[in-house]
Amino acid sequence: MDIEFEEVTLKIKENLWNLTETKCILKGVSGRFEAGHLSAILGPSGAGKSSLLNAISGFRLRGVVAKSLKVNGQPRDEKLFRKLSCYITQEEVLQPLLSVQEVMLFAADLKLPSGTTRKQKMQLVQEILALLGLTECCITRTEMLSGGQKKRLSVALELINNPPVIFLDEPTSGLDNVSTLHTLKLLRRLAHQGRTIVCTIHQPSASLFQLFDSVYVLSRGQCVYQGATDQLVSFLASTGFYCPTHYNPADFVIEMTDDDHEENIDILSSATNNGKLCLYKNGPIKIPMMSNNNILPFNNNTEFEETDLLWNYNDRNKDTSLFESRMKDSNSESGTNLCVEFPTSGFSQFCTLWRRMTLQIYRNKIALNIQFYHHLLCSLAVGIIYFDKAKDGEEFFNHLKFCLGVVLFHTFTYCMIPVITFPYEVKLLKREYFNRWYSLKPYFIAIQLSKIPTMIFFSLIFLSIIYFSTGLPVEMNRFCLFSLIAIMVSLTAEGMGLFIGSVFNVTNGSAVAPLTLAPFLGLATYGFDFAKEIPWYIAFLMKMSYLRSGTVAIVLTVFGMGRKKLECYQMYCHFADPQVLLKYLDVDHDSVWEQIFYLGVIMVLFRVAMYVALRLKLTI
Repeated sequence: MDIEFEEVTLKIKENLWNLTETKCILKGVSGRFEAGHLSAILGPSGAGKSSLLNAISGFRLRGVVAKSLKVNGQPRDEKLFRKLSCYITQEEVLQPLLSVQEVMLFAADLKLPSGTTRKQKMQLVQEILALLGLTECCITRTEMLSGGQKKRLSVALELINNPPVIFLDEPTSGLDNVSTLHTLKLLRRLAHQGRTIVCTIHQPSASLFQLFDSVYVLSRGQCVYQGATDQLVSFLASTGFYCPTHYNPADFVIEMTDDDHEENIDILSSATNNGKLCLYKNGPIKIPMMSNNNILPFNNNTEFEETDLLWNYNDRNKDTSLFESRMKDSNSESGTNLCVEFPTSGFSQFCTLWRRMTLQIYRNKIALNIQFYHHLLCSLAVGIIYFDKAKDGEEFFNHLKFCLGVVLFHTFTYCMIPVITFPYEVKLLKREYFNRWYSLKPYFIAIQLSKIPTMIFFSLIFLSIIYFSTGLPVEMNRFCLFSLIAIMVSLTAEGMGLFIGSVFNVTNGSAVAPLTLAPFLGLATYGFDFAKEIPWYIAFLMKMSYLRSGTVAIVLTVFGMGRKKLECYQMYCHFADPQVLLKYLDVDHDSVWEQIFYLGVIMVLFRVAMYVALRLKLTI
């Protein structure tokens, strides 16, 4: 698939306070990337390499304006193009706590048609791992892989459904010279099988530069060269820039077009007509959106390398592997609407994602141990502080602090965990969603349900210890309602944490979460004894505080439901009668189920807000 683009412009806002001031990153560049070529987007830092890759791949939509985007000379269908292409980010974003083979099999379950058998999926995974040299580490967890292995695994995951177009952002970033060489040779072999592979690279050495079939050089958002790598020197000479003998052409063109040589950028950009003039192998190539006058002819009869790999776009006559059949199926359907849809149903996607998330949760032994001891030690501390005080009618303030403490424990515990962990999962989601692994709805449902069992288990450990150690009535219905309220507070707090984690990164989210909880906490205690006349708007805000609803519901559960009088060891205990305590707190007319209803509504609102935030983030 030949990718063509004409007059692509990208403008971004320089700051959030002045919406009219924009910075132009790409300045109407044009170009073409051919099938069967390993193409590089080259340029100094800040030239717009990643921005161009994001624009032509569709990974970034905001601020991008293009006169035309075409595939094989025809206007491209964005949904179909998304299905037939993949984008591999610079950062190695891989599913943690899973082995290489497990990650590949989960990807196969999501990316291959439902009719594919387990044996076929395993055969496909084994062939791809062998192709990329990952067989020896198939049982190694992803977090234990080296940088080069992570890069190759990122490629392997996207090769499962055999995409004809692959975009890579800085695939050699962070690698040593040997790993970089192996990675580029692998990409070159894959490209010479017929795929279109485009990657950004900063400043390759001379030997690495020769591995690319074509190069697209950017500087200050303008195209200064487009064509074959071995024609770069002659092109520069034709414009008056002579590269010294035995000098790396990549280094030379970058040095000649850095920020200190604006006149050179203008000269070369004019010579290439900002990307509309191109030099390609095998003679002149006519780009449909360009005129014949925009092609600089030359002859270079360089042939593709012959490989012994089974999965080859150029070899259509063999029927020796699952790779071949997958490739033929993909090509035969490329013009139909079937390619636009996901290969598996939404329910199948949910089941696969739920299994993957659940396996990762139970594999994370450190996190499970931390949560276990956190709940155990905190419950023992609360049990010791309030030991047997729930029976004492003189301990009014301790009763109130106990109820509020139960709510605060569950709030901060289950709000902060997703604030810290979910931003990384959002990166994984964005990559997998963009590459059409699954839709957002199955992912959303799976992440809501996968963590509930562990939350209930750990919460019950905490609640059981504090309930019985503080001397609350041994009544099963009271204990079940007490636990239900606390678990609903946990789910609501988790929903708030997921919403914050889907919007902010870890650093900002860690600051936003406590700031957001502060007004909820203030509303939770407002009105107890010192504000009998509460304005209607304050009363409305109090209902929006799930800490308030949880605290009131816990108080009503602990001291309501027909509880008998508390013990009194003094001459007179004003709050020995639970009804007096409820009336003093002005909650005697409230209903436990009404507060539970408010908790449920707020919990749903946070989850809906999270879904909307993820949807917006995935469409930017």
